[in-house]
Amino acid sequence: MSEVIARTPIPLEPPIVEIADPVDGLLQISDLNNPIAVGVKVWDAAQPGFYFQLILDGTPVGDARIITPADNIGDIITVYLDEYLLNAEKTYSLSFNTTNPNTEFSNSSPAVQLKVDRSPPGAALLAPLIFPTASFGDRLIGLLPGYAGMARGDVIQTLCNDIPGPAHTVAADELTLRPIEIGFDRELLHSLATDTVLIEYIVTDRAGNGSTTSLPTLVSLQV
Repeated sequence: MSEVIARTPIPLEPPIVEIADPVDGLLQISDLNNPIAVGVKVWDAAQPGFYFQLILDGTPVGDARIITPADNIGDIITVYLDEYLLNAEKTYSLSFNTTNPNTEFSNSSPAVQLKVDRSPPGAALLAPLIFPTASFGDRLIGLLPGYAGMARGDVIQTLCNDIPGPAHTVAADELTLRPIEIGFDRELLHSLATDTVLIEYIVTDRAGNGSTTSLPTLVSLQV
């Protein structure tokens, strides 16, 4: 009676995408204009002639890369994921398959996530900052109730008469109904040498999407 020997797949490490956020795989919009570099570690059982291919959302993409005599176990081989494959705004799953051409035995790596976000924060309109009181001591406090798509890591950059003012990075615990407070120092506002200040803001999210400029608020410094 012949004995069937079960193959135990050699453990593979997931592909490496250094430009992706290590937490959620977010890619920068600016990085989506060129092919994405993907590192694949040469696995323990690899031999010349073995090959691997990237798998995006379960579909093989790109050309297979053949292991050569110059490739050593543990080396990182860089291949490229075509940027047009990431046109949709979604979270992708990226892995790779290895194949032994002698036996046609294939093995799949663990997957990593690649997140594409192409939506500017605030959609078509950003509301103006609200100043509950026109009088202030050392600081004037502006309140930002929120905007469409507000998320952790968004950078809110204020503009005072088109000059950059204070900036604020949105924290996870601020994604509630509580307005975000942004303080404007009296010294900054008076340095503009004007009786009134037009205050606006723009938002840039973690992916690098920039918003439109908010509706303005006119603040008098004579109160």
